[in-house]
Amino acid sequence: MIDWGATLAEHGPTVWRIVYRLLNHQDDALDCYQETFLAAFRFAQSQRIDDWPSFLASLATRRAMDQLRQRYRSGRCSASMNTVPEPCSDEDGPIQEARANELMGHVREAMAELPEKQAEVFWLSCLEGLSNHEIATRMQIPHGEVRVLLHRARTHLGALLNLSRVPEGE
Repeated sequence: MIDWGATLAEHGPTVWRIVYRLLNHQDDALDCYQETFLAAFRFAQSQRIDDWPSFLASLATRRAMDQLRQRYRSGRCSASMNTVPEPCSDEDGPIQEARANELMGHVREAMAELPEKQAEVFWLSCLEGLSNHEIATRMQIPHGEVRVLLHRARTHLGALLNLSRVPEGE
């Protein structure tokens, strides 16, 4: 029998960090957090889970991406006035922080357009800071597939965000 209190206490903060950073909205993150643990509960009734941290992180990322896609497809993109700002260095001033928040909003919106696996790999690599090997282990896919998915995600996001390299000297 699974001790859900201990599982929630041990892995809840990680799940919360994932869903909140992706959704950047308190109420949406709370819903996603609950959905993640409800889905884990249902899954655990029929199958054994050997790696709880990886399972819950993957499930949380997928649930949050689904909610993010739904938000942008429905045209609803709200930001709470009392949300926690994105992490910035101590040297960043209000202008740099505003630019970082604006860019993160654009990245979230563009990620909603990516296929599910590409979005998950991009998030885990670029925003959670996991290595390709850690992502392959967590998602249970080959290391080469991680590299391909990450390349495709970056290419697709670059096109969606209209990121073009400015030649040096301009």
